[in-house]
Amino acid sequence: MIKINTRDFGELEVSEEQIYEFPVGVFAFEEVRKFALISPLGDNIYPMWLQCIDELTPCFIVFDPTLIDMHYQTYLSDNEMETLKLNHDSKKRHLVIAKVPSNFRETTVNMKSPIIINEDEKIGMQVILPQDYQFRLPIYSGNETEEGAS
Repeated sequence: MIKINTRDFGELEVSEEQIYEFPVGVFAFEEVRKFALISPLGDNIYPMWLQCIDELTPCFIVFDPTLIDMHYQTYLSDNEMETLKLNHDSKKRHLVIAKVPSNFRETTVNMKSPIIINEDEKIGMQVILPQDYQFRLPIYSGNETEEGAS
């Protein structure tokens, strides 16, 4: 176990199994290479937090994209597969970053640029998918401002 300072939860102890290496960082934070995946609501319960282990920021709130779109799929290039050390038998996790404004009902997720994690090797990478997914997909429906929309 190691202690880390977090943006939203103060000091926490995390296990080595929660820490992932990002060889090329995350978009706009290329210099940050180690993150902990924190699940404060319980094991594998979303949302989760992807917290830099060396600083308070960056810290991202993340979701499993298949909870939002059960048909969500990713296609990775050979280079991305190589960076992640993925093969067809690798256990991988997909995460999408949420933007959570003060009115949480206006939360959106970036389905176009997910984070792919090789659970076996503890390596992560953010990618841009060739598929036509949204950068800011609203995750809550029934917003009164959308009344009358089809």
